[in-house]
Amino acid sequence: MKTPARIFCVFLPLTLFSTVTAAREDLPTVTIGVLLDGPLARLQEVPETIEREITNLLSSDFSVRIPARERIEADWTVAGVTSGLDQLLADREVDMIVVVGSIGTHVATQRGRFGKPVVALPVYLPQIQELAAREGSGIRNLHFLTVTQRPDIGVLREITPCRRVAVFIEGALARAIPGIIDRMEEAAKEYELSLQLIEVDTTIEPALEALGPDVEAVYVLPLHRISPADFGRLVSELQARQLPSFSSVGRPEVDLGILAGLKPPDFLRWVARRTALNTQRILQGIDPREIPVAFSSREALSINMATARAIEVYPKWKVLTEAELVEEDVRRVGRKISLEDAVREAVEVNLELAVRERDLAAGAEDVRLATANLLPQIDVSANGVIIDEDRAEASFGSATERTLTGSATLTQLLYSEPGWANRTIQKSLQEARELDRDALRLDIAFDAAVTYLDILRAKTFERIQRENLDLTRTNLELARVRESIGTATPGEVYRWENQIANARQAVIDASAQRNRAEIELNRLLHRPLEEPFRTTDAYLEDPVLMTSQRALFRYMDNPWGFRVFRRFMAKEALESAPELRALDAAVAAQERALASASRRFWIPTLGLQVNVTETIERDGAGSGEFSGLGLLDLPRADDTDWFVGVNLSYPLFEGGARFADKKQAQENLARIETEREVVAERVEQRVRSALHDMGASLAGIDLSSDAAEAARKNYELVLEAYRRGAISILDLLDAQNVALVSDEAAANAVYAFLIDLMSVQRAAGRLDFFCSVEERQAFFERLESFFREAGDAPAGR
Repeated sequence: MKTPARIFCVFLPLTLFSTVTAAREDLPTVTIGVLLDGPLARLQEVPETIEREITNLLSSDFSVRIPARERIEADWTVAGVTSGLDQLLADREVDMIVVVGSIGTHVATQRGRFGKPVVALPVYLPQIQELAAREGSGIRNLHFLTVTQRPDIGVLREITPCRRVAVFIEGALARAIPGIIDRMEEAAKEYELSLQLIEVDTTIEPALEALGPDVEAVYVLPLHRISPADFGRLVSELQARQLPSFSSVGRPEVDLGILAGLKPPDFLRWVARRTALNTQRILQGIDPREIPVAFSSREALSINMATARAIEVYPKWKVLTEAELVEEDVRRVGRKISLEDAVREAVEVNLELAVRERDLAAGAEDVRLATANLLPQIDVSANGVIIDEDRAEASFGSATERTLTGSATLTQLLYSEPGWANRTIQKSLQEARELDRDALRLDIAFDAAVTYLDILRAKTFERIQRENLDLTRTNLELARVRESIGTATPGEVYRWENQIANARQAVIDASAQRNRAEIELNRLLHRPLEEPFRTTDAYLEDPVLMTSQRALFRYMDNPWGFRVFRRFMAKEALESAPELRALDAAVAAQERALASASRRFWIPTLGLQVNVTETIERDGAGSGEFSGLGLLDLPRADDTDWFVGVNLSYPLFEGGARFADKKQAQENLARIETEREVVAERVEQRVRSALHDMGASLAGIDLSSDAAEAARKNYELVLEAYRRGAISILDLLDAQNVALVSDEAAANAVYAFLIDLMSVQRAAGRLDFFCSVEERQAFFERLESFFREAGDAPAGR
């Protein structure tokens, strides 16, 4: 990136210092004079922060005084600032001068030497003032601070394509520094932009009136003399005109409605801290002109998405992936779920569980069908018959031409071994189906818990990757500074640019990983797959988790106790795992099938049948009285017929089918029993393996945190050495990568432990989310009893 473009780097807003501490008699007194460009109408928090940092840092070695009479507010002119600087330089009570403001730093850097230390911040346009290619100030008793970062205008172009940009600049600054307007217009040509420079003084209305109709975006430099209300009107008017805006102040003004900014919310604190540190070094005897002037600021692009929606500007993915999104989506505030919410909702609405519930309901009918076969069966029927007339007449009254009858039949199995066996078998199979449903319920709950934790982990990884991208950008700017002063080669800059591309891809990958996990959770919760939601963090002290009872960890803090704890958890799993209990039910069903197959060799089937038939109507030939041809007086049956019958059946020979049934039942029983042994081994293996993973991840929480802290400290040391040119870029890259990996490991440690905990509980057939307080207490009582039986109990009870 070419050097002139750096004129768009943000300068620190002009600020006002307030009077501070009384002198302490036991420490050397340092009186600091403060020179400001002029009175401020906004951004008054800046002087308070700088004053606090200087006072706090120096208070252990000096008694710091900043008297009100040594605080000079100029009149926003070069002449006024020069007069104020001369006054402080001539004041014998002032030991050091802090100049805050772009006009003041411009005046200070134009002098050849000073009789007392002067700290000026910031240098707004180092290229214009011919100060860019310096490691130190090169001016006796002067130290100034330049802020290096990506050109804001280039970032604005990444957010929204534009050709014509309006730049709102402090009018006093434009008039004070010769050539500033021309230099900015020259730099804009590198981006194929044309600028409309608009000077802003104490009110915003003239600047808004001057805003041209062909402007496509607005770049807002620090405006110190307009009121907060005027700044609000500026934001509202830009949104009303649907103009994208970029603030050189950064996040504080993005929060107020500016579309985007590059500086993080803690930028002021970092500048104040660097100023205080350099002030301390000067008071300790370091030559001010030898202190490095470049301040490489951490970048943190922020975008106000409410503003983006209002002006209908939607940045590209490569921009969004590295930005912190303010008011990201109004829809996201509506739905908020915790780990417990996700698990409980999943077991209530998951479609896979709904399918299994339907299967369970259908299985219940199999039990009813098996029972129905053992209950009385009652059939009713009606029968109408018409026969030919001559047959009816020749039947001697036993049949009539037209007959209507009705009948009722009761059938009851008095004893049927297959029937009773089937009823018992279907009950056992239904119990197995219920336990399979319970196992699926645990699986769904486990999947929901792990997916939720994966989301939290992915969000953390995404944040870390964004922070790593910010660090890489900061190091890129540092490399450019080193190149400009001749301590680094262009290859070093290209290497950091390569790192930025890789870091951007890592952010995109982390974002995609989070999106996948969110979609998976929505599927488990039977929600629209891309429905947004907010999460709450998960922690070990969550009351819904067993880990909230610290007593658990006493059973895991030494090898012997952990070995006993694993045996206990394996025992619990073998007793309560629904997979094993379902197989126990299947074994019971198959044992009953085998018993039934054996009994068929010697137990018959006994049944009862009762029938009543009533002749309702007779008509036609043969329906009259039959006289027996005058020879016999034959009785005639009434219209009601009935009978009662008992049936006993026993198959003598079925071609060997009963032997085959019995053999098949034996083999099926042996198969299921063997399958149970297999599942029992698998359950125990899962519990023990998961416990080892949980033990390792528990230890990793503290260890990874220590490693991350050490890696961060090492990175800071290496970065400082890189700034001094004492080490190569490879050393810094290695330190940054180690810090990145360590941060990821530390962030993952708690989530990894909770996932391992979920794995242990799933293998053992119980999850914390479904345990009452009484059940949890009973668990710990069993655990304590088990340890006592093992020969000892954990220390620290």
